[in-house]
Amino acid sequence: MSDVTFILWLQQFSNELLDKFFVLTTMMGNPEYYMIIIPFLYWCVNKKQAFRFTMFFLISSYTNSVIKGSTGRSRPPADQVRILYGESTGGSTSFPSGHAQGTAALWLYASYYFKKAWLTILAIIIIALVSLSRLYLGLHYPIDIIVGIALAAIILVIYNLLYEPIANIIGSLPFVLRLIIPFLLIPILLMLPGHDKGMVVGFSIGLLSGYQLQERYLYFDESGSIIEQVIKFILGIAGLFGLKTGLKMLFASSDIIQISPLIADVIRYTAVGLWATYGAPWVFVKLRLSKKNRRWKYIF
Repeated sequence: MSDVTFILWLQQFSNELLDKFFVLTTMMGNPEYYMIIIPFLYWCVNKKQAFRFTMFFLISSYTNSVIKGSTGRSRPPADQVRILYGESTGGSTSFPSGHAQGTAALWLYASYYFKKAWLTILAIIIIALVSLSRLYLGLHYPIDIIVGIALAAIILVIYNLLYEPIANIIGSLPFVLRLIIPFLLIPILLMLPGHDKGMVVGFSIGLLSGYQLQERYLYFDESGSIIEQVIKFILGIAGLFGLKTGLKMLFASSDIIQISPLIADVIRYTAVGLWATYGAPWVFVKLRLSKKNRRWKYIF
């Protein structure tokens, strides 16, 4: 499970069609995929459930990042297996698989929430295909995949047990304190080792802060006509990726702003999280693509 035997067996079936298929399949585990799916759910489907899922997903991602940073396990060597689409690794280590864990987190949560047989079957198929793609592309050992999926399942069980009690405690705190607490956690969360932790921590802070601001001042209603939903999504995604790319270019080229890449990632993704949960909904309300609805106000 921790050698290249299975990878070599799988890669004996390699051909151009399978190469393209598994490269496309593995993209379903890339960060950009979730940066499209999560805002869509928040802006156009159900913001409360989208928030709840996203917090679970970020906890799972942070756990994966810390374990990767702690173990430092190398990926399968290029002199033993074919390496395809290595850029999807982002230079991170191998154990556990972030793609397998992220895909399992998304689809296990969807299966748990909707409780539909067809969705459960679809979840199993997608998790299996993305996981298989990581092996076929020579980017992971089988044990990386197994542990990644297991972690997602374990974290989901614990999260569902603790979410309501913790949410009730946090919801009872004064508004200002609820805004401050996430920022106080930044130094603690950044102390642990991990790849991409700046992205995960920053987006978490932006998400928590933006959601609180939105629920106190905006009362954003995610419902709307098909045309309104399409316009919302296009505007929101354009702003999100524009902000993400623009700040990256600013920090990379500026002679005035001199900060470490880690802090730059925290700032950049905090801004992205704030845009997703408050900035974009504010624009939607101002453009009358969404309504304010005080009857739907909730903390978590």
